[in-house]
Amino acid sequence: APFGPGSRFTRLESSVLTGILWSVMLGPVSADPALQDSIAQPVGDAGRTVLQKLCGEAPPGPQPLSVAQDAPLGILSETELAAVKDLRSRVAASLAGWREEHGEAVVEESTAHTDDFTLHRFLVSRPDSVEEALEMFSQAMQWRVDRGVGRLFTELHPRADVSGARHTAARQYFYGGYGGVTRTGVPYFVERLGMADLAGMARQPRLLDLMFDAYVAHLETIFRSVRVHAAAVGQFSRCVVIIDCAGFSFSTLRHIGIIKKVSKIGPPNFPEGSSKVLVVNAPVVISAAWSVISPMLPKRTQAKVTICSSWTSQSVIDELIDRTELPEFLGGTRPPELDLIARAESVPTEVVDLPESEPVSTEES
Repeated sequence: APFGPGSRFTRLESSVLTGILWSVMLGPVSADPALQDSIAQPVGDAGRTVLQKLCGEAPPGPQPLSVAQDAPLGILSETELAAVKDLRSRVAASLAGWREEHGEAVVEESTAHTDDFTLHRFLVSRPDSVEEALEMFSQAMQWRVDRGVGRLFTELHPRADVSGARHTAARQYFYGGYGGVTRTGVPYFVERLGMADLAGMARQPRLLDLMFDAYVAHLETIFRSVRVHAAAVGQFSRCVVIIDCAGFSFSTLRHIGIIKKVSKIGPPNFPEGSSKVLVVNAPVVISAAWSVISPMLPKRTQAKVTICSSWTSQSVIDELIDRTELPEFLGGTRPPELDLIARAESVPTEVVDLPESEPVSTEES
């Protein structure tokens, strides 16, 4: 097929790539370019310890996560800290109305997300005004309750205490998860998009619903990881996301609707979770699509994304992450039994026996 500006092939590939990237960027690129590499030097073991507890141990329950309230002096500028305090006071003033309109669960969710660094994420994502950040915060907290984010995080956690049919299927057929830490100590996550059997998921409605649930749990793991990491190391930190395209086929393109639906979940609800996106083992069509759309993106967005062919992927990954921290499918030495990344297996032709998902009151399509 021809590949050039204006062709159907280009528009399709560009649309797929845009959906892929935005699904993991978790919000707009920072208004402040300095946040792109907020942790450039190794931060020690404190961050690794809290990440291992969060991602490698069974969660205690579905309750909202609270972290240390105050950022260390000097980490946020005076202007940033003033905006955080302003937003926190507006949240506090709104709680009574939110309780009356939405119930106690929204109040509990909101209160758990009022630490300095978390509020700063909403302000960075909505830099024009504190009022816009408050609106985003309010809608995100309501969505979290409606979507049952804490329940999904607990149910589908890799180390969940109770492993039912949904948990087992998510571990088999979902394609993402916590990878470990980079050389500077920040968390990194992997999405094996090339191996994801989107066609198999599309054939089975209950399994597809479960995959959307698993993606919500995945995004929540990312968001909780950067929150606990920032609190532990005393710096505004974000994660690195690796999108592995090994196994990518035109079946992915035929199910672009799934990618588009997934891509809408993160930006309004999980702000400022990632600082870098590595697209590795990228086929030629992905590289070509990026060459088409990247000139239309802000310089900061371009800097956030790296597209690597199968020939260059390993050297780029090795520069960022030690091989002892990498799974075998990314060239690492970590045994498969220690992996927390879902296996992205092919979906069988027979129907996967699953209970019906709980109804979702907010539409993500």
